[in-house]
Amino acid sequence: MLRRLASLATSVTAAAALTVAGLPAPAVAASVACRPVAGSPRCGVWTGTVAWVADGDTLLVDLNGDKTHTPRSIRLIGVQAMEQHVYSPKPAKRRGDCHALEATARVESLIRAGKGVVRLTAQKSGSQSRDRPLRSISVKINGKWRDIGEDLVRHGYALWLPFAGEWAWDSAYELAEAEASAEKNLMWDDDYCGVGPAAGADLTVWANSDADGDDGSNLNGEWIRVGNRGSSPVDVGGWWVRDSGLRRYTFAAGTVVPAGGAVYVHVGKGVDTATDKYWGLTGPIFTNVDPVHHSVGEGAYLFDPQGDLRQSFVYPCRVRCGSPLTGKVALKVKYGGVEKIEVVNVSDQPIDLQGHVVVSRYQYRFEESTVLGPGESTVVPLAGGRAVLDDRGGEVRLQTSDMWTVACRWWGTGKC
Repeated sequence: MLRRLASLATSVTAAAALTVAGLPAPAVAASVACRPVAGSPRCGVWTGTVAWVADGDTLLVDLNGDKTHTPRSIRLIGVQAMEQHVYSPKPAKRRGDCHALEATARVESLIRAGKGVVRLTAQKSGSQSRDRPLRSISVKINGKWRDIGEDLVRHGYALWLPFAGEWAWDSAYELAEAEASAEKNLMWDDDYCGVGPAAGADLTVWANSDADGDDGSNLNGEWIRVGNRGSSPVDVGGWWVRDSGLRRYTFAAGTVVPAGGAVYVHVGKGVDTATDKYWGLTGPIFTNVDPVHHSVGEGAYLFDPQGDLRQSFVYPCRVRCGSPLTGKVALKVKYGGVEKIEVVNVSDQPIDLQGHVVVSRYQYRFEESTVLGPGESTVVPLAGGRAVLDDRGGEVRLQTSDMWTVACRWWGTGKC
């Protein structure tokens, strides 16, 4: 189920105050390619002059053709900067979370380089976030248009944030985020905000974006798993996890991720235990990968109390993908009669399936350590014993949690 994007959090700010309801609409937009690549969809295009930069993802722009000189608050498509709490055209007066002011300053520097003139594009002219028009914004530097959102994500000033209906930028921004993460740019530097608690802890993050059945009816089937591969427990009280939007869940004081274990944060409601926490949300939050509807993925993120991004999980994998199981496992599939899926260790060394997923019409996740000796196999439990494989054709894949295929077995009309 595709995530229904929730509105961004609001606060009474100068930026919000300058969003003026009832302003005349700009002149009818022309049409251009949304991105300078082959096959790009078409976008409406507007121009304007920036009055000032409110924060790392919101600009106040005097739009050409709207018959006013009143700046409008414009929300950048595809990015989420860290939260700024005090807004001002004067940098010295601003306040915000770690990385927030850096993002604002980066946008300002790009605007200055483009002499304040911007080009705005969107697939849908009516796209909005909290009454602010959603637009991709570019500045012309040295004769070429530079996408501000892509620059922010690529250099680690902001996270990639998909917006429903404005998908033209998603693949490029997802790749930009993967590259920024691999290079540990700015917010991907895990001690940029200062040396935090449990420095050097070997933590992992895994988000299950696609709950079994209907996501909206199985909210607790969507979760974020914080794992600990170390030999000592890690106290994560005051740490928080989030999706790519503003939603965050903060761990209560005394929450501990056990050595070799994990703590789960389920999206829906429930009674907390030592290892299972409940966000209490009323709808799914993670975007499922769905190429037909131009949905390419999303991410989950773990921050420490100082605001450092300590671990992340962005799916599907785009950079430095792989698995230690490559070439060491095979799949055996019986799709007629009594169905059976087996994962076999074909290597001469033990392997651990933890962090991998068997995907057919039904998914089975190896969330905990599952070690197979050389030549050993394990039978994958199917959905309540029900038939899940189509005799006419299909495929079964063993994937990493971030959707990189390790092994595949197909039959009939299937394809690997």
